[in-house]
Order: sequence, then structure tokens, then C-alpha cells
Amino acid sequence: MTIELSHTQRLNLHALLGAQHADLASIRALWTIQDNLALSIEEEKAIELRREVVAGRERVLWNPALSLPLKQFEFTEGDRAHLRRVVETWDGYGVTADRQWLEPLLARLCGPQPPSR
Repeated sequence: MTIELSHTQRLNLHALLGAQHADLASIRALWTIQDNLALSIEEEKAIELRREVVAGRERVLWNPALSLPLKQFEFTEGDRAHLRRVVETWDGYGVTADRQWLEPLLARLCGPQPPSR
């Protein structure tokens, strides 16, 4: 499955994958996906990405006025299943803050939103 992702989606997915608790085989699978999604050094420089450690946790920041072109990623069905499970089970989203990057990703991973009542 091919999915186009923005740098914001890539960074947020990378963070979500890194926050998972799983068995060793799943962790290795998630690391592989993270490695695939990671921004190159040139991409990090282009959006002025920087890392800070706050209360012992890494926080990634970038200049929101800068952007990168969408990038295509090829995921196996197993990768897609891992991504879907991670996205669907995370309980720390902000309704407004995460909508811009999460809603298009959900459409690609999970299909269109069911009609509301």
C-alpha cells in the first residue's frame, strides 16, 4: 500500500510509534517503520527541526511556516496493520490540535469516516 505523508504526519507517526509498549517482535517491526518515516538531515534542516529534552522526554519542534513536499511511502499489509492499530488505540489525541494531520491519515489507513447520524 502506498501512502503520501506530510512531514507533520511523519513526525507525529514517528512519535506515536515510539510511545508504544509492545513485545519484542512488535517493537522491532515498529522500529523498522520509524526508520522508514524518519526525516533525512536535509529535511530536518529545511523545516528547522530541533530536539529538546523536557522532564526527561525528547520533544521535537520545527518551524510551522516551513514545509516539505508530500512523500510517498510503501507499506506492507503488516506495516499498515501496525500503523492502524497504533493510530486507533492511542488515547492522547487533542481533538483540535491533531485533526489537521490525523484526519487525512485516518482516511488513508482506515477508510472514509462513517456517516454521522
